[in-house]
Amino acid sequence: MSENPSNQSGIKPVLKDDVAIAMGKIPSGLFILSLVDNAGSDDFMLASWVQQCSFSPLMVNIAIRSERSILSQLVPGKIFNLHIIKEGQNQMVGRFAKPASGADLLKDLSVRKEPGLPVTLLDACAVLECKASGVLHAGDHQLLLAEVVSGNMLSGGDPMVHVRKNARNY
Repeated sequence: MSENPSNQSGIKPVLKDDVAIAMGKIPSGLFILSLVDNAGSDDFMLASWVQQCSFSPLMVNIAIRSERSILSQLVPGKIFNLHIIKEGQNQMVGRFAKPASGADLLKDLSVRKEPGLPVTLLDACAVLECKASGVLHAGDHQLLLAEVVSGNMLSGGDPMVHVRKNARNY
């Protein structure tokens, strides 16, 4: 047996730190999910692991840490808005970086609020109205699948791109 064995693909194994750093280079956007919870209150979540996963119907997947309370709201059929944050909206990202709900979060933001519907953050690049389809277990996260039922460009601009230092945290 050699000192540096190769795996089945012929690539030499790398140090776990190298893998974490390499995986951290996978770019993502930054998004704010908004919904109306079962009590009729606005609830929000900052998300970074979001991808389109189907052309027909149009669908996205969103990775959500398993212990996030918002997961209990995202049952099949639940409508939510997925806001695409634009470059330079660091203050908006900071506002929603921790689990949050309530009207105080919306202070000084330009929003559209209609009874029974999720808040729309009008300063975002764009918004997608989504309907939850189901959740799959994915390690320490749950993978929410959702159909995109509508969407609009809002303030435009380029979406914010997020690159992590490594794959061990957000």
